Amino acid sequence: MKLRCINIVSQVPESMTAFYERVFALKAVELVPGRWELKIGDITLVFTHTCDKVVVPADSCGLEFEVENVDREYERVLAAGIETSGPPVTYPWKWRAFAVKDPDGNNLDFVQYVGE
Repeated sequence: MKLRCINIVSQVPESMTAFYERVFALKAVELVPGRWELKIGDITLVFTHTCDKVVVPADSCGLEFEVENVDREYERVLAAGIETSGPPVTYPWKWRAFAVKDPDGNNLDFVQYVGE
């Protein structure tokens, strides 16, 4: 297992993306509308929009762990008695994932690439 991605949700993800592009002198890619990815070495920063009605705590974060088999990892986590967001879901950007929350409410995503 390896840390692959850090997800940053914002009500102004376009501004966040532009800021990080300037900081790292790199260009982000908008894979689907409203989701930008900025690759920095082995880690990807992802910027997405949060609903205006949802307040994201300033001290929360999202950690993403790439696994070989997300469905098997889901079963392992359930067997350990850990509550999940639900069964794995396949997203339009070709990653399959499920999530858990740590005791402070931070999100941990377990993901597997399922594209070509």
